[in-house]
Amino acid sequence: MIKTTRDNFFRWLPAGFFLLLVVVMPANSVLAVDKGQQAYERGQYQQAVEYYQQLLEERELSEATYNLGNSYYKSQAYDQAVSQFEQSLSVEAPEKRSQVMYNLGNSLAEAGRLQESVAFYERALEIEPGDMDAKYNLELIRRRLEQQQQQQQNQSQQNQQDQNQQEQEEQQQQQNDQAQNQNQDQQNQDNQSQQNEQQEQNEQQQEQQQQAQNQNQQEQNQDQQSQGSMSQQETQTLDEQEAEQILNALRMNQDNVMKAQIQKKLQAVDNEKDW
Repeated sequence: MIKTTRDNFFRWLPAGFFLLLVVVMPANSVLAVDKGQQAYERGQYQQAVEYYQQLLEERELSEATYNLGNSYYKSQAYDQAVSQFEQSLSVEAPEKRSQVMYNLGNSLAEAGRLQESVAFYERALEIEPGDMDAKYNLELIRRRLEQQQQQQQNQSQQNQQDQNQQEQEEQQQQQNDQAQNQNQDQQNQDNQSQQNEQQEQNEQQQEQQQQAQNQNQQEQNQDQQSQGSMSQQETQTLDEQEAEQILNALRMNQDNVMKAQIQKKLQAVDNEKDW
């Protein structure tokens, strides 16, 4: 934990300066009461801020600016505290200047501006080399910076590892996609080949069936032609037989006729002889 800001209020104000909330002493005297300091000591830091703001609206005072910086710091308004302490750097007294730099280092550290705070701790130690609080805070901030640097390196390494892991996963996914696409292409080719083979088989089978059907038709036609030829031959055979029978019958009839004529002629001859 950073050792806190040093209060060490500049309690004196110039003679003749007056404000309604303070008691004004005669010329060349010091104000008897600092209501901002009282509010600060009671832990009423916002009231102290308002008090010193009102004071500075009337007149610029390095002491009030420094005390306003302390009040801002206690209110955890670190950026405003930095602004007030920077305005207080113009103080000439070495001891007070060292306090301003120390408090400015604390405010910068609490505001997260660690590297800037280191510079003011170092400047405070240049003025007051024996300032143990400044040494402690300087060492603490340096360790914080080292931790931050280490964390940044670790984060950078982690980011790089995550990026590498992501790239590897993307490459692996890409390879898987390519393999899957190749498998799909091969499967499509196999399916196409099977379809082609099946189509060829179907075509061959249809061709064979058509050839068998044509052959059967030819055989049927040949059988029909053979049957027709046989019938025609049988018809011709029958016609020839009938013709021969008729011819034979005619011949026999002619013979009978001739025999009958000869017989008549013979009978006639015999009758003539009888006479």
